[in-house]
Amino acid sequence: MGDRGTFRQQALARGPQRDVGPLVAWARFWTQGWRFSGRASRSEFAWPMVFELIVVVLAVGIPVWSGTPWRWTWYADPFGIMPSPAVYFHLWGSGNWWWGYGDGADVPPRAWDLPVIAWVAVTAIPRWTLLVRRLHDRDHTGLWVLLLAFTGPIGWLVVSAMVVRRPRAAGVRFDRTLWDAYKPSATLPPESQDTATATPAAPSSTT
Repeated sequence: MGDRGTFRQQALARGPQRDVGPLVAWARFWTQGWRFSGRASRSEFAWPMVFELIVVVLAVGIPVWSGTPWRWTWYADPFGIMPSPAVYFHLWGSGNWWWGYGDGADVPPRAWDLPVIAWVAVTAIPRWTLLVRRLHDRDHTGLWVLLLAFTGPIGWLVVSAMVVRRPRAAGVRFDRTLWDAYKPSATLPPESQDTATATPAAPSSTT
């Protein structure tokens, strides 16, 4: 990969990686997916969304194509594009207590439903942290995600507009620990890997 470093270096680098391909973005979804500090570039954010869309098409479409009654739908918001149950999956319990997932008719999960449920559960935290780190790249605190909970469609539109816009250099403050990011007097780390906002060199002139 030349100056861009090896795949491993790109996947594990702490700073945002600009214009990465789908494999690097997907690797970073997991290697960086447990950190709320730091930043994520637009390509790091967009490629996992594309992969999630493929999962949704398979999760929702295959049961319907195979003649299984409708059990899954989907939703899309800045947290991701995810399968959503159209029924209530009764997972375990008996008597007066039980635990399940979804809403609607109470049904036992089938073999196809279990990996989809596992996928939604396993990716929940990485999807959350990815959105927070993408907001950091715009120099916004991750608390903006609360708009999605309290303002419905308005918050959806506001946060969506935030994550698709260009990065801001001041977002480097979020490369510190979560708490130090809110201390303006703290020393900023160097922008060694983020060249998105670097000032281009003036062209040389010849005589």
